This record gives sequence, C-alpha cells and structure tokens, in this order.
Amino acid sequence: MSPSAPALELPHRPPGGGPAPIALDVNGAPAAVRRQGIGEPVLFLHGSHFGGMWLPFHTRLAATFDLLAPELPGFPEAAVPDWVQGFDDLVLHYRALLDALELESVHVVGHALGGWVAADLAVFYPERVRSLSLLAPAGLRVPGHPMAEYLGMAPERVAQLLFNGDPGEHAGLLPDATDAEAFARNYGETGVTVRLIWERRYDLRLERRLPNVRIPTLVVQGEDDRLIPNVHAARWAELLPEAHLETIPGTGHAFFVQAPDATAEVVTDFISRAEQERVTT
Repeated sequence: MSPSAPALELPHRPPGGGPAPIALDVNGAPAAVRRQGIGEPVLFLHGSHFGGMWLPFHTRLAATFDLLAPELPGFPEAAVPDWVQGFDDLVLHYRALLDALELESVHVVGHALGGWVAADLAVFYPERVRSLSLLAPAGLRVPGHPMAEYLGMAPERVAQLLFNGDPGEHAGLLPDATDAEAFARNYGETGVTVRLIWERRYDLRLERRLPNVRIPTLVVQGEDDRLIPNVHAARWAELLPEAHLETIPGTGHAFFVQAPDATAEVVTDFISRAEQERVTT
C-alpha cells in the first residue's frame, strides 16, 4: 500500500484514536483500511458490530503484528453496494484486497460474521491464509441452539446480548438511538448484515467444507455468549481438523471488547506459534 494513498474521510472516527483509514480501489470498489504495526501481516475482519473502530484489542495486536483492519463493504455507507449479494462476493473482495496490498498470505482474525467470512476465505483460498483465529464465529447450524434473532431488536436489548446484560463502560461503542447520524450509519451497516443472513443464519455447506481446512486454527469464545450460544464455538472446533478452543472468563459475545488484554494475549500467542511452525517446516 502506497504511503501516499489518500486518507478516507469518514463520518466517524475510531474510538481512542488509532490510525486514519486509507482509501483503496479494489477492483473498482472503494475500500477503507486501517493499518498499524510492524511484523507478520494479520487481517482483522469485523462482524455486524464494532465496524470502523480501532479498539484496545487492535492496539494490542498491532504491538506485535502488522495489523490491517478493513471495513466490511457497506460500512459506514448508508447503502449496501449492489455487488454484495453473498459471502462469496466478500471472499473475492478480500482476496482482491490482499492483492492490492501486495500480500501473498496473512494470518486472519474474524469476529462473528467476520469469522464466517474468514473461514470461507480459508476454504477457497487456503494458500492466502496462514492461520485462522475465529472469535465467536457465526455460520453453523446447531439444532436446538439458534443464534439470537438480533436483527430489528431494540438497541438496548442488543447491548445486553453483546455484553452479558450490561454494556457498562462500553455503551458508547454502540449506536445512540437519539443521534440521527449514528442511527443512519447503523441502518446502513445493518443493511449489509440483512442482505447476507436474512434468509438463513447459517450455511449448511460449512459442515462438509470445514474439515478440509487444514491450517492452524484457534476458536475463541466468551464464557457466556448470549448472541451465539457457546455450543457453536465448540462445534467449529470439532469440525476444523487443526483447531483448539479457548474461553475468555467473565465475558460474553463481545469478549474482545470486554477483555482486550486477555483476548489479545491468546490470539498473539497462537499466531506467533503458527508463524514459527510455518517458517520452520
């Protein structure tokens, strides 16, 4: 990525500062990417929540790695790009993004919906993914344990699902229903999610595809995930041949926000080991 690439002016700034977004052209589609750190490249894919934010968790990872945090297409625009029709479109987009950044392969970290995209990227382009870190990933069907129907839910109820009942100091990271600009931005972001998972909250093909993903994989869950039940993370770890499961105590679905140090330590240790094994084999 050229250091002279123009900064992208967004209607919101990442909490706590963080790097300014860089504007890229990815096969004719605009992309906003925040990048910080020196080391092995790590691609972070956000989910339906916390898009366009640079959080303490990101800062912790960037202390060890070259962290790249793109925004999901449609974040923070008010309209969903016409070309986003499914997860395959996102996989192709992120592959092209890696090409634009001249990165042959990266370690990929994805939260929730971003974990689903990360897994699909590894399914179709395993040569581009050095390791997978899936944080409360969405995408599987676990009979009797569906994910919560949060689309269209009142903001305060969503906050309770994300943070085990009480967002506390993290309430400011969620959309303010009384702020017209924040409401409009959240409407656009929700539109992307709706287009992707309105018909089904899962992809049955993952059950067959995931056993073919033979790269180092870490699955991380909160202790009490009220949005995606914990049995989902366990199932991901069962299906992925080289996966192991970690739990962040005292947290919920947004554990990487609630416990950034603990989560970053687990992910950093895993990626560092995976990279060491890669270069010595």
